[in-house]
Amino acid sequence: MERWTPSKSAELYSVNEWGSGYFAVGENGNIIVRPKLGSDHSIDLHELVSTLHRRGVELPIIFRFNQIIDSQLERLYNAFQSAIENYGYQNRYRLAFPTKVNQQRHVVEAIQRAGRPFEIALEVGSKPELIAVLAMLDRPNEMLLCNGYKDAEYLELALLGRKLGKRSIIIIEQLYELIQVLEVSKRVGVVPELGFRMKPISRGSGKWEESGGENAKFGLSSLEILQAVQKLEEHGMSDCVKLLHFHVGSQVSSIVAIKRVLREAGRMYVELKKLCPALSMFDVGGGLGVDYDGSSTSFECSIDYSLDEYARDVVWAIKTYCDEANIPEPEILSESGRATVAHHSVLVTEVTDVAQGNPGLELEGVPDGDLPKVKELWNIYHDLSVKNLAESFHDAMALREESFSSFLSGDSSLKEHAYVESLFRATCAKARELSFKTKRAPEVIQDADTFLRDTYFCSFSLFQSLPDSWAIDQLFPIVPIHRLEELPSQRGLIADLTCDSDGKIHRFIDTHDIKEHLPLHKFNPDQSYRIGIFLVGAYQETLGDLHNLFGDPNAVHVEIDESGKIVIRDIIEGDTVREVLSYVQYEPQELLEKFRTSIEHSLEEALVTPEEAADLTSKFKRSLDGYTYFIK
Repeated sequence: MERWTPSKSAELYSVNEWGSGYFAVGENGNIIVRPKLGSDHSIDLHELVSTLHRRGVELPIIFRFNQIIDSQLERLYNAFQSAIENYGYQNRYRLAFPTKVNQQRHVVEAIQRAGRPFEIALEVGSKPELIAVLAMLDRPNEMLLCNGYKDAEYLELALLGRKLGKRSIIIIEQLYELIQVLEVSKRVGVVPELGFRMKPISRGSGKWEESGGENAKFGLSSLEILQAVQKLEEHGMSDCVKLLHFHVGSQVSSIVAIKRVLREAGRMYVELKKLCPALSMFDVGGGLGVDYDGSSTSFECSIDYSLDEYARDVVWAIKTYCDEANIPEPEILSESGRATVAHHSVLVTEVTDVAQGNPGLELEGVPDGDLPKVKELWNIYHDLSVKNLAESFHDAMALREESFSSFLSGDSSLKEHAYVESLFRATCAKARELSFKTKRAPEVIQDADTFLRDTYFCSFSLFQSLPDSWAIDQLFPIVPIHRLEELPSQRGLIADLTCDSDGKIHRFIDTHDIKEHLPLHKFNPDQSYRIGIFLVGAYQETLGDLHNLFGDPNAVHVEIDESGKIVIRDIIEGDTVREVLSYVQYEPQELLEKFRTSIEHSLEEALVTPEEAADLTSKFKRSLDGYTYFIK
């Protein structure tokens, strides 16, 4: 057999395709990270984990590579600047980062720092987000887009932000909001800057297609836009409208859908400009996708276009309509949050145990006793060959069904049932190996991996750290971060530490389809085996919940300096047991007192010794302040 190499692992896991230049497989078989575009310096992810482990920082860890944010912003602005220059566009591009994509303070601060050369704007969609961002904006005239449902207090805060030197633009998404804005602005004595969010008839494509279109949750219809303009004219405030916004959906997989909505929005901008002469910004919203599987297709977890193509289509569309109408070209904004932050975060977890899909029955012969179905299946297994593959495998499946029915009706024993199940899995394994030698293998054998998958239990919570994987079957690249110079001979699925049966990942990326198993290495309980889940920087952390009271994992911000030295910027400790208990209204001190009461009762009953009581109390107190995850 040809020797396995790291490059073969890179091909197997499509690392170079979804890695976008940031992730690769090193010559030593470890995953390496290159956070800075154009730099030869890299970070060995497995060595970094080992170093942190020695420092007492336990897995799971979310690694945030801030310089990938820098690089993604640079890519985004370069793409738009190139399109602007190529088409002779007479205005600029600006990113408005939607904070809902990742509200973690360290992440927003990293985006602010990276975005300062580009005068980045921030977008908020709720009162808490508005309060956080108003406090964080620290430069004169920084732009703030205000979306989401708005009450009087929200609007007052947004308007008063203008008195603090912030350029807050209130996006009207429901017609009643305009009435509120007029009332509040009059009361606080601040003239607002407004945007209209149109509700395009055109829809996006991909998993979030239903979130756009004319039945979308937010947005004004064409008639409502006319009514809003009329209302503003009545108050002499039509010049307050500065921005037109639309949203076609998140993770738009096909460029065709983007082209379609740009035509509609471009026409709307031209017509609205006639009614509101101060209109000067065209906000294309979100939708710019991420190629999670590396296939570069219109599959829901991929995109069939490049960043450069996206930018060219946006610039060309609005320029074309403005030139036809002989009106000035607007400043272009996008709310491309996923494309900005998805790549910068990696969740690394540790395998704690493996449950084998094929338990490894000793096949020296059949057990003693009257077990006819076991003997029959043993003969099928023993005689299985390429020549009789299809017929014999079908016989094995039928015998398994017959045995199961017999067990349910009480006509066969547990021993016979157990041996039939084990022999059937052994038959699956043998049939699968034989199927590689023939092109005429039955289709069902091609799916034998489903029967044979091992379950790799990992120290993390799917519900806390990867909620989209559980809720909407979002696919993320998953790769061992070391041992990639070895052949991954096992086929597995990933299970988390929660007691919920849904706490598992059983669908994995593939360049041609979705795989129902992940190639993995044999697990040695005496050695660490670490797995990385990549491109998790968008949405996952804030959406996570406390299933089984597993809290936030540790988070580490990592950079690399000009000399190639790795710099740990921040270590944010994950939740302790004490903290997650308090989230659900358990007072830790009260729990400790109740535990001590139980200890005293046990001492009185002579169920424990004083030494045991002291040890139990110490362990209870230590656990309260410990990590919620498995510690190896």
